[in-house]
Amino acid sequence: MRDEIPVPIDPTPSLPDLAGDQARAGADDRADDQASDKASDKARGKKAGDAAAPAGAQAATTAAARDIAQALDALRARALPPGVVLHNCDFTEAVARLPDASVDLVVADPPYGLGKDYGNDSDMRSGDDFLDWTRSWLELAIPKLKPSGSLYVFCTWQYAPEIFSFLKTRLTMINEIVWDRRVPSMGGTTRRFTSVHDNIGFFAMSKDYFFDLDPVRIPYDPVTKKARSRRIFEGSKWLEMGYNPKDVWSVSRLHRQHAERVAHPTQKPLEIVERMVLSSCPPGGLVLDPFMGSGTTAVACARHQRRFVGYEINPEYCAIAHRRLAELDSCAASTLEIPSHVPN
Repeated sequence: MRDEIPVPIDPTPSLPDLAGDQARAGADDRADDQASDKASDKARGKKAGDAAAPAGAQAATTAAARDIAQALDALRARALPPGVVLHNCDFTEAVARLPDASVDLVVADPPYGLGKDYGNDSDMRSGDDFLDWTRSWLELAIPKLKPSGSLYVFCTWQYAPEIFSFLKTRLTMINEIVWDRRVPSMGGTTRRFTSVHDNIGFFAMSKDYFFDLDPVRIPYDPVTKKARSRRIFEGSKWLEMGYNPKDVWSVSRLHRQHAERVAHPTQKPLEIVERMVLSSCPPGGLVLDPFMGSGTTAVACARHQRRFVGYEINPEYCAIAHRRLAELDSCAASTLEIPSHVPN
């Protein structure tokens, strides 16, 4: 079943030029140690500026809204890959329609509680308020997992201990993964070590969770393979197919010039999400993304024969996700016959 994403047009300030994703993609490109203060100031300043916008600016905003409506109509006319459903709505308000025990994998990249600007106030929570909200959406997501299902959740070191402690009361913890973003040294704080990583919690419903290592093995380069080739290791899978990725994933963040980058301030690299999808969801299985953003998880699923259901409250990000899926090259998208039904 395909869903033509019901995307309401809300004529709010800062409506996007969909053709200008790359030009605007680096607006929030800054070090984590500056994110909390600067992003919060930026969000507050944006709201104050919007309130004082003159009539001429409001007229321009209305015109931009019409342009966006036309662009979204064009996007909706382009078919999504089979088995992919996008919802432009709040996950916490719509998830009740998704059957329990129907999902193989949850990949969640929620707001981090650092005051990022996602075109709304979704990341303005902090402290206990943020943790209460996090526990509430996790309580809604966990029952959707099959007994063999698993969950990956991105978070920041400021809240990882509390989030992981809560999840350990509901699920089995498999790994804490550290994503090394390969951030270059450019000054920053002088009162602590610079933060250059995100935390990822990997949890499962039970000890019988699905996990397939082979698709994500990392091949040895010829020199290393030759150095480790001994008679006793001949024919070993780890030598021929590659080694198990460690729990530190060193993958560069998407800088503003990166070909993959779109207009989303915290877009995750496809390489990271594909590793999760390939290892933790069987072919034809269903992946749930409660905070879809620009649709990276949806793209990973479409490329690798997995079904997908995602939720995103920002219509601009929904439009970007829809476009990324519609523009998938036919050779890169799924060619395998998979079940197309995705529960709503």
